Amino acid sequence: MTRPAAKDTAIVIPARNEEARIGACLTALAGQGNAVVILVLNNTTDRTGSGAHDIAARHDLDLTVLERTLPSREGVGTARRIGCDHALQTMPALRYLLTTDADCIVAPDWIAQNLAHLKTADAVCGKVDLIAGEADILDGMDPHLAELEGTYRALVQDIYARHAPGCADIGDTHGEAAGASLGFTRAAYLAGGGFAPVRCGEDRRIVRALRAAGCRVRHADDVTVQASCRLIGRAAGGMSVALKARIGGLDYLIDDCLPPADWLVTQASGKTLGPWPPQVPARFRLHVRDLPRHIEILETFRNSERLISASIASAATRPCSHLDTLLPGKGSANVPAGPGMRACPVPVDRLPAPTQTDASALPTVKGA
Repeated sequence: MTRPAAKDTAIVIPARNEEARIGACLTALAGQGNAVVILVLNNTTDRTGSGAHDIAARHDLDLTVLERTLPSREGVGTARRIGCDHALQTMPALRYLLTTDADCIVAPDWIAQNLAHLKTADAVCGKVDLIAGEADILDGMDPHLAELEGTYRALVQDIYARHAPGCADIGDTHGEAAGASLGFTRAAYLAGGGFAPVRCGEDRRIVRALRAAGCRVRHADDVTVQASCRLIGRAAGGMSVALKARIGGLDYLIDDCLPPADWLVTQASGKTLGPWPPQVPARFRLHVRDLPRHIEILETFRNSERLISASIASAATRPCSHLDTLLPGKGSANVPAGPGMRACPVPVDRLPAPTQTDASALPTVKGA
């Protein structure tokens, strides 16, 4: 008799009191592939575990449930790490580690698309949308403010794509690094040091570490997940906090991976940008109503770079030129850094940390 092949893919899902949503989450994974699902219940007091076992039996899912009580200083990061450690220790054929959230519904081809990308990449960051049936929760959002944040995000990503080492790939992608949809090869996960045992922000932290280590990170638009629009979440600083701020706040703080424009221009000009995504310290985070000025600074910087490139190209056809007057540091490409960011003792992208704001600026991932 032929023995079944050992499973090489683990899907880690942290959960805390997700009795109402775990069924949809696990059902979406059913029939997608020969994977082990590891559900990590942290500080859970409802029937999430028993409900998960019922769903697994109904859909023939290979499910492992781990129950843990975590201290207050720990949270979703610790839960993801526990699940990944379990896979590493119990699955000798393990090649791929995927993770999503218990309030998410993955696309029907989510596993297959992740594994397809992981044949040529070390890590895959999927695109997170909102569950369509819950989108009316966001009716109170100001579309103008949402557009401002989306515009600013695109400008920031463009600068990182052109100036940060190893980030040329992010310019025209969603650019997110959300725990709702992450995939790693086994070797890459270990190279990034694994998920940090923190309450929030473990997702962006490991992606930043992987880029710093020279790993190939891909932000894939064809790896998709739908996340809930609930306003009462499970993780401190999570997506629900971001949604609530955008619905009820007149001048909310934007995504904490979007630095102030003057700091960003200074770092880009000096070629000192670190890996994407950065982590902006709380005292330097931007308010959404301040974005017009920051957008203007980045657009001016980008336009000045284009003028410089055009001048260099034109001068290359002439026997004599004065290119030194056009190079960064000697012309309009330099925008002075503001006094607040200049006082920052450590580069933003090196600080430890913890929504997705694409062109529509909907906060579709963890963060505020």
